[in-house]
Amino acid sequence: MITVYFVQHGIALAKDVDETRSLSDAGADEVRKVANTLKNQDVSISKIVHSGKLRALQTASIFSQILDIKIVSELKGMAPNDIPEKLIEQITEDAVMYIGHLPNIQNVVSNLVTGNNNNSIIKFQNAAVACVEINEDKNHIKWFITPELCQ
Repeated sequence: MITVYFVQHGIALAKDVDETRSLSDAGADEVRKVANTLKNQDVSISKIVHSGKLRALQTASIFSQILDIKIVSELKGMAPNDIPEKLIEQITEDAVMYIGHLPNIQNVVSNLVTGNNNNSIIKFQNAAVACVEINEDKNHIKWFITPELCQ
């Protein structure tokens, strides 16, 4: 069994305000709240990968600083409209956090748990984290945390 974590990046600025869609102040604050909650709960993460888009990179940077994760890198297959199988075939390590975008990240979790990209079993939101356990016979969502649940 391996345990992995899926995160939708924090709230980004609108494209007409910032062409690169960097994190907003509120988005960065929400990511910090969630990261601190994971730290306080001793969640074990060994590596963070992200899509390469600025908002995902910034989200990864906040998580890596608060959780003291040294390995942070870009991974292909995590763009908003990439097919879920492109990312799923790369999931081979335990304790990795994947930071991406809708609809991709939501479809990946749906595919892992139900075998179908279109079974929307979880409604992601910015800065939320889904913990998924991947087993040989069946995968499941262990927990899901949103910024509203964090202090």
